[in-house]
Amino acid sequence: MDPENNTPPADSTPPAEQTPLEAFDAGMAAAEPSIDELAPAPAQAQAEPPPGTVEANEAAAAAASAPPAAEGQPPADPPAADDTAAEVQALGLKDKAADRFRELSEERKTMAPFREALDKAGIKDAAELPKLVERAKVGEDMVNMVMETGASPEQYGKTLDYLGLLGRLGKGDTAAGEEAWKLMQGELAALAQLLGREAPGHDPLDQHRDLADLVTAGEMPRERALEVAQLRAQQAVQGQGFRLQQEQQAAQAAEQQGRTWLQQFDATMGASDPNYAAKRPMLNALVANIRQTVPPSQWPQAVQAAYASIPSFPAPAASASAAPAQPAKPPPGPMRPSGPQPSMLPDNASPMEALDFGMRQAG
Repeated sequence: MDPENNTPPADSTPPAEQTPLEAFDAGMAAAEPSIDELAPAPAQAQAEPPPGTVEANEAAAAAASAPPAAEGQPPADPPAADDTAAEVQALGLKDKAADRFRELSEERKTMAPFREALDKAGIKDAAELPKLVERAKVGEDMVNMVMETGASPEQYGKTLDYLGLLGRLGKGDTAAGEEAWKLMQGELAALAQLLGREAPGHDPLDQHRDLADLVTAGEMPRERALEVAQLRAQQAVQGQGFRLQQEQQAAQAAEQQGRTWLQQFDATMGASDPNYAAKRPMLNALVANIRQTVPPSQWPQAVQAAYASIPSFPAPAASASAAPAQPAKPPPGPMRPSGPQPSMLPDNASPMEALDFGMRQAG
């Protein structure tokens, strides 16, 4: 012992009640490594943000925009941070200012498709939007009026052609007038056939040979035969309209029954199949195609067959509340050489040696 040093040596034996953690702290404090002796710590992996947050949306957008790796080449490393995070760091934004910047950036990305659609529509100024909405409303009203008439697209097209010919005739185009006349003659003949009336180029008795024979034999006046032919034509039109109405009502009833069955099937499978939640997105796509291509009366058979074609998914894991998970035990560390060890830690000990020393002292 140095005679000039009156300080008694520190007791290297830890107290009996010292825990392993306290022993570890004691060993680390005794090592006191300098900054130069420590290797740079590896960068910690960035924690995954919770789903639904702005950070999660930014990460998903950055992953979706990354180009796929070429065939035979290893995938490129993902960028350390997206543009938004880089801008936040470059601007030095913190806390609320950074959160607000991320929200504005997210809104900008969300509105990008709308701005692109407006550019394609020729809308360069927000002041033009009310006019665009008004024109869309007028167009919708026009479509509704046409739909309410029950006219087919062909009938509506002919009507527009006829009106266009009349407009040209009003400007002195007689050739357009002749075309309008021919168009109206054809429409008049079709209307006369439906109503059983006489018209240029159409004789109602041509469709009723029995009446024509009676007129030829002198057993029925022509006027009476025309009346009977007209009555028959009107009854045929009325019967066709009644049958069409019945078919529409039957189709609506069948579709309603099909929808009711789909709702019951959805509820039944959701309660009985533990994998139904995973299968349902695929089933929705199949059902959408079935509803477009299969009559409602055949929906149950088609949907059941489609559901059976969906591959099985692993059952979801049990809830954590049902059986609380036990904390995982840490893996055993590397074995250290045994034998007599010094009772005091050397001044140049490394952090690992300090850890071993502290654990041994805790004994």
